[in-house]
Amino acid sequence: MKWFAAAAAALALFAAGCGREDEVEQAPSVRASTIVSPETRVDTVPEEEPALARSQWRAANDQARSVAGNLRVSLAGNRGGPVIFAFANGVTVRAQPYSVVPSDSRSGVGGQSFAAVMGGDPRVDAWLYRVLDENVTRSAVRGGLCGEDPTRHMAVSEFVDGSGRWVFKIAAFKGESEPPSGRDVQNCGAYAYTAQ
Repeated sequence: MKWFAAAAAALALFAAGCGREDEVEQAPSVRASTIVSPETRVDTVPEEEPALARSQWRAANDQARSVAGNLRVSLAGNRGGPVIFAFANGVTVRAQPYSVVPSDSRSGVGGQSFAAVMGGDPRVDAWLYRVLDENVTRSAVRGGLCGEDPTRHMAVSEFVDGSGRWVFKIAAFKGESEPPSGRDVQNCGAYAYTAQ
């Protein structure tokens, strides 16, 4: 009798366990009401907003070496506020960003793109700045970024070039109209830098 009671208890326990497994297998699959899909956009060229990740730049073309010198870029306050471009040869520009456009879009200079004007990559963005003030000291023997004329606007890109180096490209404009308006946009120089 003890043997029968033990067998019955084991059979009941086994049946209870099987019932739970059936419940688990038959449980309806619950799907979340919010489906999150991963962002699949991948930048073809690594790029950064100027003055956020790197601040020290070495002059890499003749224009940058002879007119402006090495460069230090920094935020004047919070992100979205003015950016300070301090050039070693005695030129300091404080500029306010006003737009971000693809570098392959027209700059307003003779039908050229921003990439062509800066000598940059057409696959990255160009950050457009309105110059708030340009301080030119006596040590800047060739004047400011636009020589004796005040620099009014700048286009800037920071990205990794074909050789794998971080580069910083600047185009300076002396016209009154904001690029890419196409009216009175006068390019006065392209400045190339590499990360230090």
